[in-house]
Amino acid sequence: MPAQVTQERHDSVAAAFRTGVQSYASFGAPLYSALCAGGAECPEVIALATRAQAGAQPVFHLLTAVHFLVLGNPGDPLARFFATLNDPPLPPQDAWPDFLRFCRERKVEILDTLASTTVQTTFADRCATIVPPLALVADWIGEPLHLLEIGCSAGVLLALDRHAYRFKGHERFGRADAALVLDGDYIGTPPMRVPRIASRTGLDLHPLDVRSERDRRWLIAQTFPEYRKQREQLALALAAVAETDIRMHRGDALETLPQVLAGIPDPVCIFHSVCLSYWSEEARAALDAMLTKIGETRPLYRVGNEPSNRYSAWSKGHDRRQQDKPPPSGEITITRYAGGEMDSRIVGETNFHEPIRWLGWDGG
Repeated sequence: MPAQVTQERHDSVAAAFRTGVQSYASFGAPLYSALCAGGAECPEVIALATRAQAGAQPVFHLLTAVHFLVLGNPGDPLARFFATLNDPPLPPQDAWPDFLRFCRERKVEILDTLASTTVQTTFADRCATIVPPLALVADWIGEPLHLLEIGCSAGVLLALDRHAYRFKGHERFGRADAALVLDGDYIGTPPMRVPRIASRTGLDLHPLDVRSERDRRWLIAQTFPEYRKQREQLALALAAVAETDIRMHRGDALETLPQVLAGIPDPVCIFHSVCLSYWSEEARAALDAMLTKIGETRPLYRVGNEPSNRYSAWSKGHDRRQQDKPPPSGEITITRYAGGEMDSRIVGETNFHEPIRWLGWDGG
């Protein structure tokens, strides 16, 4: 649902536009960087972004909504600035007038898109981050694993065994006939194998259907326009999902998870990737409390690949100045719930454009 528009919300969104100038530039997204520079000085656009999904990065939700609508209207002059549709696109620094015009002319469509969508960014290469901790859990509890993903979007990560993997300095592993080969770069030696999968179940407030043109377009719109390789990978991953048996459940995971989990046999592993970072602290605590309770009678494992708390605060425009560099971006965690106790450890550390540092369960 849209966030309530308060002065605090307005000021937070304005700050997110200002800091977006540097952050999107550092991500290799010059168009969004340029649009943030204009948006930071435009009350109309700031007001639009305040209507974004509660808990999401409001500027990104707005830019994604515009990207989504442009993909559906490739004849609009604004499309000339999107690398998704033009190679090469027009210079990003010239895009603001057409962007502002588009926001004014398509205001109703933009508001409808913001109200009817959630941020469900999916990158196929996240599979290469999730595979090692899942393999480690499989070493402990056996396989084939029953996978249960919180925040599954279209189910791309649930089809991770359909691909092959090539970690820098190591032999390729995974499916021999895979159409998609995903690269990984690790400091340390993570498990380099894909665990066997028995079943796949996804939970999401709004699960996406890869057979729907609109849903595929929404997924594509959540990749930065300049990210051609990521879009190509996503297209191959979505094709794999279309051929994979995945059970999707719509609803709040805090409400649906206990019943769904009760119907899944052992060995089961719960996982999520860039999902819980959108949850409140209270919701994350409620999830841990729920799984700790279930773990009294049935040991459970949860694998997470999430932005660190420091990075989440930075990306939402808090606790930073425009000139600050982003802190380390994320953490790979494994949490064990057994005997009424919870044990959570960071098994890997991630940072943009850098190798993943594999720590393992014992931190070494």
